[in-house]
Amino acid sequence: MEKDVLLLGANAPDLQILRSRLTRIGYRVVPVKTPDQAHMLLRVGGTRVGAVIVPSDLPFVDLRSALEALRRVVPGHHYTMLGAGRDPGSDERRRMREAGVQIAIFDPIDTHTLRFQLNRALAAHARSVRCQRDTLRAPADWSVIAKAGGRQKEGRVYAISASGAFVALEQPWMVRSKIELEISIPTRGRVQATGRVVMTNVPGNMAKKSLPNGMGIQFEQLSEAVSVHLVLYAQERLRTLAL
Repeated sequence: MEKDVLLLGANAPDLQILRSRLTRIGYRVVPVKTPDQAHMLLRVGGTRVGAVIVPSDLPFVDLRSALEALRRVVPGHHYTMLGAGRDPGSDERRRMREAGVQIAIFDPIDTHTLRFQLNRALAAHARSVRCQRDTLRAPADWSVIAKAGGRQKEGRVYAISASGAFVALEQPWMVRSKIELEISIPTRGRVQATGRVVMTNVPGNMAKKSLPNGMGIQFEQLSEAVSVHLVLYAQERLRTLAL
């Protein structure tokens, strides 16, 4: 079952915008204005919540105690905490981190990264083996040209690793199709890769709302230099996205 996302301080204008963005890309967002409202909601339906968004300017002297109180409402149930709103700077980031906030979605943030971070938070809730990956992956928003069967389509990279990529595309090719990719990496220029489609996400009853329309591609041919570059990119990108 897909989990809800609890949004604290939802009356703030920037968080109202965040709520709209999350709703548009398929998340069920439950807004609450005050911690008391959050406690009431969690007592009634806390097991439906998989992640809690915490504003960077939440007015608590003791943020750690406040968030621990929320976690205790449903014993044994895990909520991943995300920091949102304006980037508060290193000192406040440390305070939020010490309070148990793990993932950052501070402004400004592009849609691909926002979606990736929410998916990380909700996957952490699931804590299942299928959520684990062999290689480090990170969000991106790079242009890509995909070619197969004499046809060419333009898309955007949503997430990438040294072993594959998810390409956001309205009409992806079928699973097992062989794909040639030309990826525009800002720090490296255009690079070539070939691979196979291993999964697709298209409109319909089986669509994953947490992913854009598109296709997951497993690389079969990628230069060693580009592979190393993607590993380093993923490490640095995830470092910047941690609290």
